Amino acid sequence: MQLQLFDPSQCQANGDALEHLFFSVYLPNQRLRNDAELKSVGAVSDALRLCEDDKSNPDFRRFMAGVEKSGDPPARIESFVEAYRFAKSPKTAHLVAHLNRLDQIEGFRNQHQLALGCGGHAETLLPESSPNRVAAPINFDDISQGGKLMPHLAGKIGEDSVEGVFSRLGIKLTPQYVAPFYGWGKKGQSRPDFLVAPFDADPLRKGFYVEVKWRNRFGGGADDALTALLLNVEAWYDLPVIIIYDGTGVERDAYETVRMQLERKKRTLQGKLLKIMTFAEFVLWAQTQLGSQAKEAV
Repeated sequence: MQLQLFDPSQCQANGDALEHLFFSVYLPNQRLRNDAELKSVGAVSDALRLCEDDKSNPDFRRFMAGVEKSGDPPARIESFVEAYRFAKSPKTAHLVAHLNRLDQIEGFRNQHQLALGCGGHAETLLPESSPNRVAAPINFDDISQGGKLMPHLAGKIGEDSVEGVFSRLGIKLTPQYVAPFYGWGKKGQSRPDFLVAPFDADPLRKGFYVEVKWRNRFGGGADDALTALLLNVEAWYDLPVIIIYDGTGVERDAYETVRMQLERKKRTLQGKLLKIMTFAEFVLWAQTQLGSQAKEAV
């Protein structure tokens, strides 16, 4: 059976040494690597279940941030979760018992689901045959209608959008940076949404913070939060700040109101506030003034 993988008798030279390297070194370590990846993805799968299979759950995103810092691409690890569950499910484990790697299992799973769509046997279906779920009845006539909008999810979507721009431009940053100050109303140290690493030009030579305030519906508290944030920036922040204030529910004159309040109280931001931008303004500024503009599109 082993000679089907590698036949040293077909080598022109060093057959014995190559046989030893293949069967005694390469194959055992390949199995260890596959087993380690399986266990790692299993841990991510368990973490996701603890967060009710909600990949946008803040705790799960923090868990995956740790995965990324450990050196693993989080998107790749997440993409193997369903393959891992397919391999562990009593309904489907027997179908992939002969496969060792998660990418092989994922390929088999994809083919299996295609076959089921063409009249395969229903008893082998996964517990969820539809991979996606709606949050409310679909209504294209009024896209503002739907399920309750969770503020942390709206904010995370805004943060993810900003992080995607920085990532595309190859800019180094730290999400949810634990700052060396507390700020008013904080139970622990403040966590700016992003600490962006230093640049080679003023006023960014020491780096800067980015704070994202995102509102998808009117009537929330993001405008009050903007006021509190500006006061905290003035009093506590040790680096300059860009605030991205956007979403379909923002009050466009909120910054002007805050600015006038600060002036009436004779407060100044002392150069700490670089700019309040919409997301579109941020994209334009970043892609014209930051990072590498010569990268080929992937």
